[in-house]
Amino acid sequence: MGMIGYYFRANEEMLNKIKKGDTASVVFDKKYQDNILDIDKTWHAIHFVLNGNAYKGKKGNICGKLVFGDKPVNKDDLGYGPATLLEKEVVVQLAEELEKWDEKTFQENFHIKDMIEEQVYPVMPEEDEQEFFQYVWAYFAELKEFFKKAAKEGQYVINFIF
Repeated sequence: MGMIGYYFRANEEMLNKIKKGDTASVVFDKKYQDNILDIDKTWHAIHFVLNGNAYKGKKGNICGKLVFGDKPVNKDDLGYGPATLLEKEVVVQLAEELEKWDEKTFQENFHIKDMIEEQVYPVMPEEDEQEFFQYVWAYFAELKEFFKKAAKEGQYVINFIF
């Protein structure tokens, strides 16, 4: 199975349900299936490419919040801690920042040797760099579109690792 990264676009009503607890029953509800994005195991590599390190964000860089979020939305432990909430304003800022990352820019910042050294999940020493790049880029492209839509629709984003 592994540690899978998820993002969920939420309106006020959904957010209020999530804040009351039992996050999983809302985000995995079939009626909201169009609101959830699974980025598989690429979450850590995406963070590394955007921030240049395994866990911290660069000071003043909104991308530090993309994977590890902002503040917990409630106390539900989803297996790897609680889901975090990205407020509407942060969603807009992230959508704008992610638009700056085209495939060329992403690849220029994609250094598998550094990821292995920093123990970025799920990179293995024998990983083929181009193959792993294509895997991560495909999910990042989906994530860009997800944030673009959330920003356009004035939604919050809940992110978590499950």
